[in-house]
Amino acid sequence: MTIPRDLSNLAPGANTSGVLQPSKGGTGLTSPGSNGNVLTSNGTAWVSSAPAGGGAINVQSFTSSGTWTKPSGYAAGSRVLIQAWGAGGSGAKSSQRRGGGGGGAYTERWITLSSMGATETITIGAGGASVTATTTNGNNGGNTTVGSLVTAYGGGGGQSGGNSGMGGGGGGEYAAGSVGVFGQNSGGGSASTNPTTRIISVGGITPAYNSGFIRTGDAFTPWGGGGGASNYNDGCDSFNFGGGRSVYGGGGGGGDGGSPGTSLYGGSGGAAGTTGTAGTQPAGGGGSSTTGNSGAGGAGQVIITVFPA
Repeated sequence: MTIPRDLSNLAPGANTSGVLQPSKGGTGLTSPGSNGNVLTSNGTAWVSSAPAGGGAINVQSFTSSGTWTKPSGYAAGSRVLIQAWGAGGSGAKSSQRRGGGGGGAYTERWITLSSMGATETITIGAGGASVTATTTNGNNGGNTTVGSLVTAYGGGGGQSGGNSGMGGGGGGEYAAGSVGVFGQNSGGGSASTNPTTRIISVGGITPAYNSGFIRTGDAFTPWGGGGGASNYNDGCDSFNFGGGRSVYGGGGGGGDGGSPGTSLYGGSGGAAGTTGTAGTQPAGGGGSSTTGNSGAGGAGQVIITVFPA
């Protein structure tokens, strides 16, 4: 059966050229836009634009100081992960006892994209400079900052000379590590003396007591930098401790007789020797030396990741 149709009002070529408006089932656009664009309604018309956030994460990494720029196309509520490492301290130089540099700390922060400026100044902490003069303490590592949002603290330099070589304090969550000092705990950014207990070493966590000495250079800390390797010998007592380990912060540098510390996700400490080895970036503490230059600390680092809302 054939259904009769009146096609007399359909002009030849009707709706085969020009712009078809939304009211006629079209888009009102003369071009589909750039490759990968999507059509979005603004309430009155169709707009060809890139998809918000591009459907992918945005990662900006900094191994030296610079400027972070807010990426376009992301919603204000997009989540941002800021990861930062402070720099490691350098090892000491001495023909006697000498300590390794402390590792820099790690810190992270989750915020919304709207909490960040259009740009943020990134300052990467410099690793403690190598020591060239004999019987000289190592230098502290610098702090790493992301504007006013995040600070990751640096590790302390190693101590040199005499019958003790204390490792530099590992950078802590609240303060920087300091140069290792006999009779003082400089680990994790603290500097509290103990009048009844000789404190041999440093580290990012509460020390453990053993045989009249608090020794934390070979202790383990997840976020703070590991303390530098330490040693002591007064003719009666003799101890050598390895550099402190960390999960995210830097490992402590090696000292006289002590191996360097490691880190799962940060830099490892440098080894001790005639000439010390530099700590690995990010945040590794430098190794101590006898006659050559000591190992420099590893510089800090920043990684900023923006996730689509």
